[in-house]
Amino acid sequence: MKKKPLAKAVAMAVTSAAMTVGAMPNASAHVMYNTYIASSGTDGWTRVDGSGNSGAQVPWVGTTGGESPFGYVGKQAMNWAVAIHSANESHEVSQAHALSVYGANVDIDTADGAWGSWPVNESNPGFTQGWAHHTDYGLLKSHVTAVITISPESLGPLINNFGISVFKGMDDGTAGYSRHAAWNIGYISGAYEDPAKENNPHGTNNVIYETHSDSGDITFTALAGQIYSIYLGGNVVNGQNFGPVENYQLTISASPVPIPAAAWLLGSGLIGLVSFSRKRNRTNPESACH
Repeated sequence: MKKKPLAKAVAMAVTSAAMTVGAMPNASAHVMYNTYIASSGTDGWTRVDGSGNSGAQVPWVGTTGGESPFGYVGKQAMNWAVAIHSANESHEVSQAHALSVYGANVDIDTADGAWGSWPVNESNPGFTQGWAHHTDYGLLKSHVTAVITISPESLGPLINNFGISVFKGMDDGTAGYSRHAAWNIGYISGAYEDPAKENNPHGTNNVIYETHSDSGDITFTALAGQIYSIYLGGNVVNGQNFGPVENYQLTISASPVPIPAAAWLLGSGLIGLVSFSRKRNRTNPESACH
C-alpha cells in the first residue's frame, strides 16, 4: 500500500520541521580573554604596543595556541570573546572567571561615562559624549541561531548603569581604530538616540550597527555563524564626568528563538491532514491501493 503524494509530502515536511526544531549541537561553549593589561584606561590592546596597537600579537587564553578568536585581525582593542554552541547555555565574563579557569589576570573593567554620558558642557549635562578608550570590547559568535541576552553587573560603587551597543561583524584591519574617538555625542535616551546607531563609530571598518541599550541588559537574535562586536561602558545618565575604572561581570545567555504561533498552527494542521489521510485509507482500502 502506497501513501498518496500529498500525504507523503506532508509527512516529510512535518518530520523535517521536527528534526530542525529538536536538533541541537552538544558541544560546550567557552569564553576567551585577551591577556593585555593596561597601565591606565580600559583598552584591551591586541598588539604589544599599548599606544598604537602595533607589534607582536598579545596572546589570548581559551584559544588554540593563544591565537585571536574567530580569526580576528583588526586593529581595534578587544578584551574578550564568547563562542555559543547551543541555544541553551549561559556563561560569565569577568576577571574572577578568567583567574579561576585560566589562572590569568585580565583587563575587564570600564569607566563611568564611557558609553556617552559624559557632559561636553558642564552647564548643559544633557549634551553628552563618550570615549573609545574608556569602552570595553568583546566578540560573540553563535553556531546556532539563538536569542542572546547580555546582562552586565557592576562590581564596584561607581557605575549604576551600563550602555551596550551590538554590531554585526568585526574590525577587519583595513581601516584604523581611534582610541580617542568620541561617540554617542548628544545622545539623549528616548529623545535623540541616532548617535548610538552609527556604523564604525571608532574608525574601524566592517562594524555595522545592530542594536543598543542604555539601561543595562540587552537582548538580540544572533544568526548562526555571524560574528558580533559588543561595545560596553559605564552609562552614568546624570552627566557625571569620567571617573576611575570599575570592574564588571557579564552574564551571556542563549535561548531558543521562539516559534511563531502561526508555525505551531501550521504544524498542527499538517499533522491533522496526515491523520485524516491515514484514517481515510483505512476506511477505503480499495481506493488507497490504486
